[in-house]
Amino acid sequence: MSTKIGVMDSGAGGLTILKSIQKNLPNIESIYFADQAHAPYGAKSDSFIVDRLLVVADFFKSQGCCVMVVACNTATVAGIQTLRAKTDLPIIGVEPAVKPACRRSSRKRVSVLATEGTSKSLRLNELIETWRFDTEVQVLASKYLASLIDEMPSALSVAEQEIVRVSTIVKEHQSDALVLACTHYPLIKNMFEVALPGVEIVEPSEGVTAQVRRILLSQGHALSDDFLDDANVAIFTNGAVGFQKSLSYWSQDIEAKNICFVDI
Repeated sequence: MSTKIGVMDSGAGGLTILKSIQKNLPNIESIYFADQAHAPYGAKSDSFIVDRLLVVADFFKSQGCCVMVVACNTATVAGIQTLRAKTDLPIIGVEPAVKPACRRSSRKRVSVLATEGTSKSLRLNELIETWRFDTEVQVLASKYLASLIDEMPSALSVAEQEIVRVSTIVKEHQSDALVLACTHYPLIKNMFEVALPGVEIVEPSEGVTAQVRRILLSQGHALSDDFLDDANVAIFTNGAVGFQKSLSYWSQDIEAKNICFVDI
């Protein structure tokens, strides 16, 4: 019987985390759930997000998952502590990669791009104050970029305009690192790299994958570099057809079973 983990986000963003896990831990099964019927989370209350996390945790447990990854910065900030207190599943959250960005910045100037909710969060401020040392950290908020990514490819031109806006501010700050503090944003990492040559684009997928590995090993699971014989990813959503098309668009390079609708 193979090891199985659950990865969730409000939309397609968590696929960046899923891809890293699939690449580095190819002999485990993964279930991805996109809570698209309730997206975006940035406009929701903490109590609402906690309720959704608990519903998704129950779904993952019913599917035989032994670890849950909350692959959403907003949901991690809003509800991970309560979630950990109310479920026996090991929970892994996602936090902005402020620490490695500040450590590697030679100019000591870093920009952080987040959703409006995360940009104002106490946790992001704590991370910056803990790890900035002598680095000047600029926090930028994008109100719509995560939603635009969930609407790709039809929203491409509008997303490009937002990237130009953000990139202009980053250049004015003379940052040599940009932290993508929303798991949606690494899906268009290549667009940031084109717009910001010479700026390191920093995202958290490797750190999350390493944490998944540590927890699975502590549970006694055998990990290897061998791929499973069958597709090792199942993708679920509660979103309407339009959202499902976007999810299909972003999961093209994932060897997955069909995207399935689940009413939760």
